[in-house]
Amino acid sequence: MTHLLAIDVGTLSARAGVFDTAGTLLATRSAGFELMRPAEHQAVYRMDEIWAAIVTAVRGALAEVPGAAATIAGIAVDATSSTVFEASGARPLAGDADVICWMDHRGEHEAEEIASTGDRYVDYVGGTVSPEMYLPKILWVKRHTPEAWGRVTAVRDLADEIAFRLTGTDRASTCALACKFPYLPNDPEPWRRDLLARLGVADLIDRGALAHPPGRVGEVHGRVSDEASAALGLPAGVPVAVGLIDAEAGALGVLGRGFRDTMNRTLALIGGTSSCYMAWAADERRISGVWGPFKDAVFPGFWMHEAGQSFAGAALDAVLEQHPASPCRADGGKASAELHAETIRDILALLDAEGPAFAARRHVVPDWLGNRAPLGDGSVRALVTGVGLEVTRRAFLEQYYATARALALQARHIREHLNGHGYAIDRVSLSGGHNKNPLMVRLYRDALGADLVISEAPEPVLLGTAMVAAVAAGLHADLFAALDAMAPRQTVHRADPTWVAAHDAAYAIYLKLFSIRNEIEADGRRVSRGAAATAGV
Repeated sequence: MTHLLAIDVGTLSARAGVFDTAGTLLATRSAGFELMRPAEHQAVYRMDEIWAAIVTAVRGALAEVPGAAATIAGIAVDATSSTVFEASGARPLAGDADVICWMDHRGEHEAEEIASTGDRYVDYVGGTVSPEMYLPKILWVKRHTPEAWGRVTAVRDLADEIAFRLTGTDRASTCALACKFPYLPNDPEPWRRDLLARLGVADLIDRGALAHPPGRVGEVHGRVSDEASAALGLPAGVPVAVGLIDAEAGALGVLGRGFRDTMNRTLALIGGTSSCYMAWAADERRISGVWGPFKDAVFPGFWMHEAGQSFAGAALDAVLEQHPASPCRADGGKASAELHAETIRDILALLDAEGPAFAARRHVVPDWLGNRAPLGDGSVRALVTGVGLEVTRRAFLEQYYATARALALQARHIREHLNGHGYAIDRVSLSGGHNKNPLMVRLYRDALGADLVISEAPEPVLLGTAMVAAVAAGLHADLFAALDAMAPRQTVHRADPTWVAAHDAAYAIYLKLFSIRNEIEADGRRVSRGAAATAGV
């Protein structure tokens, strides 16, 4: 029996999954690590704690499948888009940390500065630069902590760092470089060196292996080292794949067999703490407010677009933790799977009893942490209407539902925006935590304006990573072949006609509020700039 090992590092935990070569998940384990917030807009980790969680998860998963450790043919890693800073001496970041989390927004000013340069790199990230990209964070670290930057010996994507620890081989992945760095794989000289020099970080490329040719997803990054072998309980020499970002792994897990033929019609939606929307095309398309197009980011020769919502599942957590009538507030607790399930159960009962009249006056533009798409502005914030003085449980349930519905309506907005730029998306493949949320599944089904495709895979992100491991192991020629061999069964869910009109009406209100919010934000910026000028700031 041959097995594959997939490692997924999320926002708060590491997971490991053992698969057979048909894509069946045999065992999975997880272990948590701490996300620290040393200052406003900052979110950081310690890499050693992430690695310790990986070791715990891998050993636990392998123990569930007798003999699996000796039969692992390939390993692959996916991770959040977090930035690792290796340094001599003390850890270089506040909080005794060395990893900046994907959601860290310390670089909002730097992101605006990069976008204002007019460099052609900006054309490949939707016309604006998100503070969640790597360059704004790196630029902030160099400017605000020059002593620490002087000790930095390598800058790596988190998945690349884990592959480095597994193999001892320092190599970047094209996925990370194309999606998060000022790196254009289709150019003769991919690094935007003039931009880096203009910003004063020309020395970035000298950190670690960034100057070396990267590997493509599924190629062999290296082989398990003796040190990693001892830590993980795996044989030395097992091939480790060039890895990828977690959203891309989740997309692979749900794209389905025959994806090459349905490419222009299919959108992968990875719904979780944040939500990502992945689409691929054979030709280069530049779409405002959407990251990309990224050449070779996953499938060699194809261009990828990534839209997203920075605060999706986390927005539902926030309603649970902040609304005065939430059960969380009664005991000062945190959102939990049990409280979400209880809340969703009560909302579904009210929807069945009252229909579209439930929460009809509450509407939300769900941009608490900026808008990735379709606006592409990380500084805007949410807009909520219909809020009164009520602090009843019903008011809480209405606000939770309005927030969930807003996430689905913005997903529709993103789909239509992509379709306005060359796509013909009529099927949305759902992955991630929202796949397990019956309210979100129902809203996506009825509000997207497209068929909702559900894959029969308990862990699509891990499955996508296992496909990458299978390519590195030599079991499949490429990722398209791995998809055709390992993709799970899928079911298509079409909208309930009784809800289509209600969601169409809510969508029209959402679009109006979205436009008004943008005007308010623009007016606020003008006032702020005028006040700063008057004060001589």
